[in-house]
Amino acid sequence: MSETINQSKAFEALRARLGGELRPVRPFLPGRWMVLFLALFVSVCLIYLGLRFGWRVDSDTLGVPWVWGLSALELAAAAVLLLHVLREAVPGRGSNLAILSFGAAGAAILHAAVAMATWTRSPMAPAPGEEWRAGAYCFSYEVALGIPCVLFAVWLGRRGLTARPRRLGVLGGVGAGLAADALWRLVCPYSSPGHAFGSHSLGILAVVGLGLLLTTWWESVRLRDWRTRESTSI
Repeated sequence: MSETINQSKAFEALRARLGGELRPVRPFLPGRWMVLFLALFVSVCLIYLGLRFGWRVDSDTLGVPWVWGLSALELAAAAVLLLHVLREAVPGRGSNLAILSFGAAGAAILHAAVAMATWTRSPMAPAPGEEWRAGAYCFSYEVALGIPCVLFAVWLGRRGLTARPRRLGVLGGVGAGLAADALWRLVCPYSSPGHAFGSHSLGILAVVGLGLLLTTWWESVRLRDWRTRESTSI
């Protein structure tokens, strides 16, 4: 009997402690805000890229479906992945690992298919001796274009208190990297597999790595703060 009473008191103490830590939170952002952000981001980038660089020099050879159509396909896939970031940001609502793995693999296949389709239609490679310079240039721009999207995805994860931040970081990085590739291929005239997979693909992977790095750091900070609160409350 005394053990039951002690357990009841411990439960009541725990419930009172948890109740004292409850704080009101702001409603989470609906999916349309992610779509709106991506649409505004793409619009701004298109204006900047068009004014700064102009569109790829082989646009007439490729035609609208192979230039704008394939980029639109990549952007649509990126939007789907980034919408899943919203779902992953809410505890208990995330997709299972198999579905997320399928989505990431599908994004990789789509990126490879777009690159090869472009190469088949208009085979263009950097001039001899310019491969490294052209590759570094495209890599840096793809990463720069992907950073705003992956930062927004990580911010959503923090706001939504996701229970699996690393998974969210990878998912947001894949979506952001795919969106960046869709935009930059409108400018880059090179379609050779060595260039596409050696700089554009590496740019996507770098954005994915950034998402993983940010969420890993954030998770370590969150755990450290929790341990600090626990130690001071004892």
